[in-house]
Amino acid sequence: MAKQTIGIGSAANDGTGDTLRDGAIKANSNFNELYEKLGNQTDILFDIGSGITEGQVLKWGTSPSAAFRAGNFDTLTGNLDTNGHQIVSDGTDNIVIYQTGTGDIKLWAGGSGSAYTYIDGDDGYLKWYAPYATLGDLPDATNHHGMLAHVHGTGKAYFAHSAAWVPLVDENQSITVLADVDTTVNGGPSDGQVLKWSAANSKWEPGNDLQGSGGGGGGTTQNLFETFTGDTGTTTASAANDTLNIVGGTNISTSMSGDTLTIDMTGTLGDLDQNVFTTFGADNGTTTATTVTDQLTFTGGSGISTNLNAGAITITNDAPNVVQNVLQKISADLGNVYTANAADSTISIVGGNGIDTSISGNTVTITNTFTLPSANEGQSIIKGDTDFIEVASPALNFTFSASGSTAYTVNGPGIATDASDPTIYVYRGFTYRFDNTTGTSHPLELRVSDGGSQISGTTGSINSVQFWTVPMSLAAGTTYVYQCNIHSLMVGNIVVV
Repeated sequence: MAKQTIGIGSAANDGTGDTLRDGAIKANSNFNELYEKLGNQTDILFDIGSGITEGQVLKWGTSPSAAFRAGNFDTLTGNLDTNGHQIVSDGTDNIVIYQTGTGDIKLWAGGSGSAYTYIDGDDGYLKWYAPYATLGDLPDATNHHGMLAHVHGTGKAYFAHSAAWVPLVDENQSITVLADVDTTVNGGPSDGQVLKWSAANSKWEPGNDLQGSGGGGGGTTQNLFETFTGDTGTTTASAANDTLNIVGGTNISTSMSGDTLTIDMTGTLGDLDQNVFTTFGADNGTTTATTVTDQLTFTGGSGISTNLNAGAITITNDAPNVVQNVLQKISADLGNVYTANAADSTISIVGGNGIDTSISGNTVTITNTFTLPSANEGQSIIKGDTDFIEVASPALNFTFSASGSTAYTVNGPGIATDASDPTIYVYRGFTYRFDNTTGTSHPLELRVSDGGSQISGTTGSINSVQFWTVPMSLAAGTTYVYQCNIHSLMVGNIVVV
């Protein structure tokens, strides 16, 4: 039914509009259609309420009363037909298919039979069935590069590569399937043969083992010596059947019986050859044996006694303690007291900063190598990174450490404790020392602005110590920054006052 409009006349109470009855009939007709189309003729079955969010739909629910209400579209009540369409994500979010139970996630084709590809709900593994009966049933290898497949007719697995299906070798196949093995040479292998490389054919082919075919070895593997060495000279076997001759020297004969080599001495045993001393020497004097039975006597001197027992000579110092005027303990302004713990204990004399030491004979020379720079009247001398420098104005120092990669922690005049990226106020005509203790991890630059260029007139290194004398020409209130040139969040203000 089309909407019925109540006639209200041309002017108030001019008698040209609908009668009250006719107006009420039109109103009832309009309401009846609304209650019929949007409800059950008695109640409107739409409860939109508040709290509706973008993307929600109207969903039927029975609680707290039966009505259509706003809700999320999260349940299908029938098949999702995407014919002519796709499931897409137009942003960076993933498309997630998530099984919260133990059922399988199946990829189905053909509309009947079994799902050949699925994710098993029990173990989460991807499984598939490839029903290829023959090689001709395989898909185009060019368009399926890297694909694995099984062909039932051949009983082999294949992978697609270089526009061809390449078979995989399994443990049940013979070595003959390898391209560089040819077992057909000379009618095939015979008992006891081995695979040998043929350089002419670039293949492994059956052939006799040298040990089994030559030299009378019987084909048994043996650990043999190839080279023999004597007191003088060596010899190396030059053939599989080479012979080593064992020949006796002076008063020595050799014989071989079966597997036994016998070496006999045929001469007479002469005097024993011993390594002995003919002459003995001491701090003073020497003595030389004059007969084979000559005797050497050990006699102790002053404070020394000797004893000979069963071939052992014991020499004893009867007065071992000798009084010496030496320094047993050494102490210094700093450090622990050092105590000599042996007769040959050593103490080292080492120079500190600006001090060199040297020893010549029994003389120790200590030299001051430290020199201060030459300063003019009224200048101050302060410590730089490695050297002292002179400045013409008062010098103040600020020390920079790091709080992660988000802020410098600063300590210096007017800063009671380490502060994160505090504002530093500087005076015109004063010299400031900026000590970056972080080194190359957070190079400290003094910049004209956040991300800007380095302030002119600075000296030193951004990785250690920098100096800046504030020009008198700068206006009060001029604001510069200190900033890490790697981590831009590490930044604070420098204000001229």
